[in-house]
Amino acid sequence: MAKTDKQKIIALCNEMNKKNEGTIYTIGSKKADLNIPRWSTGLSDLDAIIGGGMPEGRVIEIFGAESSGKTTLLYHLCGLHELALDIPIEGTFDASRARVFGNRPKQLLISRPTYGEDALNTVIKFARAGIPLIGIDSVPSLLPRDDVEKVIKSADKDSIEEQRIGGTARLLTKYLPPIESIIEQTGTTLILVNQVRDKMQAMMFGEKTDTTGGHKLKHAASLRLQVARRANIEIPNKNPHNAADKEIVGIIIKVKVVKSKICNPLGVCELPLIFDRGFVSFDDIPEIRKELMKQRAEQYGKRVTNKDLED
Repeated sequence: MAKTDKQKIIALCNEMNKKNEGTIYTIGSKKADLNIPRWSTGLSDLDAIIGGGMPEGRVIEIFGAESSGKTTLLYHLCGLHELALDIPIEGTFDASRARVFGNRPKQLLISRPTYGEDALNTVIKFARAGIPLIGIDSVPSLLPRDDVEKVIKSADKDSIEEQRIGGTARLLTKYLPPIESIIEQTGTTLILVNQVRDKMQAMMFGEKTDTTGGHKLKHAASLRLQVARRANIEIPNKNPHNAADKEIVGIIIKVKVVKSKICNPLGVCELPLIFDRGFVSFDDIPEIRKELMKQRAEQYGKRVTNKDLED
């Protein structure tokens, strides 16, 4: 059995706190970080499954398949703050879509880096300045400069250059530890949008997909949210240029808490989204559908039948 010298341990704790106050503490002390500062997502069901809101000073990962609502959810979260930074390294930023979710000039900053190092260096600079929210869209495009330049040089020579495997993972392994330390002090929330890939040699049971960025991102994230398209919100199609029977005007996004260090994991909620209006409640969907159907009738000069309105 260990020979514990409590007085020596107490003296050691006091010495450590003299050098840097709050370095070591016990549960229940004034320095204990028991209450995590949070900000509301504006979506009550989402707030409920993540413990009351998004945590400040933490890394958040939002991942899912294409067209599942990842970027849309990021736009919505950016629009909640007086100042936010979006880093669309994929080059797919849509200003008109961002405005739908409350983003406005001089409120949403957009940085388009060329390489992964540029994006993460920008994160460090703005996190040090204490900006409330930074979003990166998306992780697979965080390619190291060396890897990109090798491919470009090989194209100039009409040769084949094998890209190194794991470049993004190596980059995140190097950058995330200092970023975690900085945002913990400033309260900046860092959201990384990620994609899914088919898992190599997947078994018949278990997950068939995986996310990019390596293990470091999974470990660093205090919250990992998986989003998926649950269903479409449709109205009868009145557009003569569109051959479809139904017009999709929105989707229902399913959000699952895959991992959490700030609340109980595995909570699930569903969020209705109207493309040109943003997130709405389920109770509002019938009235919105009727309104959109009348608009389409006026636009294309066709009458909306009572059956369509009651559908």
